[in-house]
Amino acid sequence: MHRFRNVSTPFDPTTEDKTHLQAIFSSYLAIASKVPYVIFLLVNAYISNKLQPSKRIQWPLMAMIILFLFTTLIVFVDTDNSQTTFFAVTITTVVAINAMCGFVQGGGTGIAGSLPKKYMGYNVNGMALGGMLASVAQILSLLGNTKPENSAFFYFTTATVFLCITFVFFRLTLRSELYNFYMSKQTSMMKKKDAPTEHRIKASNWEIFKQIWIYAISIVFVFWVSLAVLPAVVVLVVSTSTQHTIWTGRLFLPVACFLLFNTSDLVSRLVAIRIPIPSRCKYITLLLTISRFVFIPLLMLCNAHPRSHLPVIFDSDAEFITIIVFFALTGGYLCTIVLTQGPKQVKEEHHELAGSQLALFLGIGLMLGSVTSYGLVVLL
Repeated sequence: MHRFRNVSTPFDPTTEDKTHLQAIFSSYLAIASKVPYVIFLLVNAYISNKLQPSKRIQWPLMAMIILFLFTTLIVFVDTDNSQTTFFAVTITTVVAINAMCGFVQGGGTGIAGSLPKKYMGYNVNGMALGGMLASVAQILSLLGNTKPENSAFFYFTTATVFLCITFVFFRLTLRSELYNFYMSKQTSMMKKKDAPTEHRIKASNWEIFKQIWIYAISIVFVFWVSLAVLPAVVVLVVSTSTQHTIWTGRLFLPVACFLLFNTSDLVSRLVAIRIPIPSRCKYITLLLTISRFVFIPLLMLCNAHPRSHLPVIFDSDAEFITIIVFFALTGGYLCTIVLTQGPKQVKEEHHELAGSQLALFLGIGLMLGSVTSYGLVVLL
């Protein structure tokens, strides 16, 4: 947001007067990240039976490391006089990163689906933990009163380091006995099939979808709702307090929204592993995911600015925080239920493909939410 500020006035993160690029950035960012993400999730699902997970993950991981290095290097480049160009470069980089992320996420979820159920739980918990760590890093940076450029350099450097660590640990995973046992077991089961490989793959995709379609639709709804309002609508919310403090200013969104959201999301995912909805009640899971659409109008009626059409109904910070907490708790819980139970609805040799399919539908939900988010911002 800082890079797209009005350079003729001092930067004020609490102001309700945002530039055009600041107002549309979150929506464009969401679309640029989710559309290529879904496309390459689809590609990953299609080639999952043709290309080993190791190749589908390690090469995209290396590409992501290079792209993050590039992003880190341009942090200190002065773009005040070329904000539109910087906007275009940023969006292009986001597209490339998330295209690679589609392979990594799809392949990783497929592998987790092939392993015992608890490993899918570790997978979804890691997603939430990553978001929480990012929120903590942002808050520490703000408390340190560092320049936006220094904060950005810290974020991207940290991300690059973690990607490198991920690459190293993935290489170690490929050599582990657990991974090789389940991968070889799945491969041997597939080879026992009498049908030709091409026919078997086509049949498997359709047959698997018929067995997990409720979970597939459920994961679409979960992330459609989540991405429709977060971050596009939520980042526009400002504190209703008349007191000008660090809490009502720089720390309001990082703490009241992102840290609280990611913490609640992580807690609910841990609860879902301990107290899941039984798989025989999968229609209840579907109904609960549909019910989350109520959070869209609830968050739109909070104190988000700029707005020209809708009134502010929830004009209290406490009301906004309460909505965010329940929004995160329901999303994290239902996401975990779907991803841990979905792959186990099919035969063992198809667990990886079922996991890849669920990752694909997760991405479709993200894309729908991203596209919807732009319209919701306009409706404010």
